[in-house]
Amino acid sequence: MLMGASALTAQLRFVGPRQYAPKGYRDAAGHVPMTPEFGEECNDLAKVAHQSKNFGDAIALYDRALTMRREVHGPINELCAATLHNIGRCFIDMKEYGAAENALTEAAAIYEKLQGPLSIKYAESLALLAHTYVHLKFLDESEKAFKDAIRVYRDTIFNHKDNSWLPENREPVKEPNLHPLSSVAHALADCATLFLMRGWEHRAIQFLEEALEIRRFLYSRHQKFRPMIAQTLNKIAELKKAINDGVGADMAISECIEICISTMGKDSAATAHAVSTKAGLLAGKKQFREALKLYEESTTTYGIALGKDHPIFAQEIVKLGRAQEYVEDFAGAEKSYRRGLDLLEKVTGDDSPQVAEAALCLGTLLIRKLDIDAGIEHIRNAVKIRKNKNRDDPQLAFMYQKLGEAYAMKQEHHAEAYFLMSIDRFRENAKIDQLQRTYMTDVLDDLGLYYLEFKHLDKAEGCFKESLDARIELLGENHATVAYSYSNFALLYLQRDDYKNCEKMCENAVEMYLKTAKSNVIAQADVYTTHGQCMQLQKKYPEAMKYHEKALNIRRTRGDTLETATAESLNHIARVYVGMKDYAKALKNVAEAKRIALKYSPDVTRALRTEIEVTEQRIPTMDLWTQEIEAGGGNDASSKTTVSKPEETAK
Repeated sequence: MLMGASALTAQLRFVGPRQYAPKGYRDAAGHVPMTPEFGEECNDLAKVAHQSKNFGDAIALYDRALTMRREVHGPINELCAATLHNIGRCFIDMKEYGAAENALTEAAAIYEKLQGPLSIKYAESLALLAHTYVHLKFLDESEKAFKDAIRVYRDTIFNHKDNSWLPENREPVKEPNLHPLSSVAHALADCATLFLMRGWEHRAIQFLEEALEIRRFLYSRHQKFRPMIAQTLNKIAELKKAINDGVGADMAISECIEICISTMGKDSAATAHAVSTKAGLLAGKKQFREALKLYEESTTTYGIALGKDHPIFAQEIVKLGRAQEYVEDFAGAEKSYRRGLDLLEKVTGDDSPQVAEAALCLGTLLIRKLDIDAGIEHIRNAVKIRKNKNRDDPQLAFMYQKLGEAYAMKQEHHAEAYFLMSIDRFRENAKIDQLQRTYMTDVLDDLGLYYLEFKHLDKAEGCFKESLDARIELLGENHATVAYSYSNFALLYLQRDDYKNCEKMCENAVEMYLKTAKSNVIAQADVYTTHGQCMQLQKKYPEAMKYHEKALNIRRTRGDTLETATAESLNHIARVYVGMKDYAKALKNVAEAKRIALKYSPDVTRALRTEIEVTEQRIPTMDLWTQEIEAGGGNDASSKTTVSKPEETAK
């Protein structure tokens, strides 16, 4: 029904004729006598005020010019349409999109009536109107208006012979900002924003690349306008990063930085933005130290260009904190997060999405540092802000997951509720973006492990099975996350005393890690620990010692030497020595495990401390050692199997 209809008559937002009502003329009535000449002078002054970003004066002057033109020429006139178009542009710059919609709707209607539906000026007003709809979240109306505007451009400007927007005669343009192709580039770039909101990244990149081709042609020889090329390249880089096209993103952002430095200098906000995007690309490639250097540079540049009380500067400090966290500079990261959070609360208010993001980062870091209660408080604050803005915010899924992980570390029952809320939120998100299902599998694993802690084995199996099935469906059988699922099943079979299947799953997990994520040795250490426990329970002590020593060596050399995982390995080794009746070595290892466990909060190490106490109880008093060894006939393996000393492991 709407296929042949005009965007103005088909859109749901337009109801009957509408006329923009100027206010500036009424405010100035009686102060200055209005004549046609003075009206035209007001129009010229308004353009100057608009260019100098003096928007209030620009609107007042445009209103006077519009009123006089309506009186002299009548409301249906091209001069009135031109003024309305400029008023719409000014309101867009002021972010007053409702007022811009009124002015641009009337401008487009006048152009359509006077010049016809194939008018370039009609298309320009219609494209700007579509842009306002994007910001007003009227996406269907926006898409319809963009389609009609771009169709006009294709019918009148597009070079069908060469299948390109560029003309056959590609001579340099003297005034590129007045060329019709500049409006085409703006329309394509704005339409890309709409596609991005729809989740159509590939179509957005296609339109941005067409806009880039036009802007290269128009602006390459004009130093004043080259930043428009850089802006387009930056958007392309960000989108290509989002679709994992690292090479394309790197090429685009490198050229963008070069243009920004050559046209605006190293200390401009645009240069800082480009450098920050480059840092994000490096972080995505796990080149964290190089990314950290660039984030330090972009933060300094933003501080110079925008001032240290600007929200963008505060957000960049939070990004800097993330980079510091990646390189395990936790003290620096916490300092950056707190500074960024304090600044954002001052300049954006304490209920802004930016504050929620900073609070989430700080809370996650504090939990990682085992300051769990403080971390939970910050994340709960972030959840509160997000829910007040939008109860269906997709980010809530991730926040619920983090809260679930924190409560699971404390072994509190709240963990199950938050994990289930996270899974439900991810399911809703997956209706729009299937990739969200892969994130959901991580939460299913967390919930399954939580159930294992409390011996709810059937519930745990259901979580692990759903997670594995989703991963195989979405990522294929040869993926590192599939190895993680195998390792979780190994834990499940271990608790069921199904040692045969436990061994099989451990072997499958290690084999898959070596295929897909050889460098992820920490995850492999977890599998070795499970395999060692399986052998230990079968009283295959030499094999158990082999796997536990592998895990310990990895955890000592690749992880934090005081982390609880190291204590876990030492405790398991002590139990193997108990089984082998080598009590001296058992006592030595369990003592070191206990020393590590006591360094951390009881909330975090409660389960570990309990396991260490069980091991200590299995070690008889020293005067009974000789009697027990003689009664058992000794054990040759106890004298042959040794655990690596800490200093040897470090080497």
